[in-house]
Amino acid sequence: MSEKKERLQFYIDQDANEKLGIISEKLGVSKASLVREGVNKILKEKLPLEKDTAYDLIGLIDEELEDNNIAKDHDQYLYAEKRPEDE
Repeated sequence: MSEKKERLQFYIDQDANEKLGIISEKLGVSKASLVREGVNKILKEKLPLEKDTAYDLIGLIDEELEDNNIAKDHDQYLYAEKRPEDE
């Protein structure tokens, strides 16, 4: 089963559109399919999550968070320290 797709609308220059049309006809696939393939290739090359330093932070905190105010109490979660005004 294929993943749900979301509509995206954008402009490309005329020359690129014509070349995309030629490739589309030769391969017997839609232009949209080619664009999706290109986007996926770029995402894999330019944004590999494993190389993102923030990726290593996922799963570091195993505990259940008692409240949803993480932004206010971020020091406590990051450094196990309370903010001065909380004391």
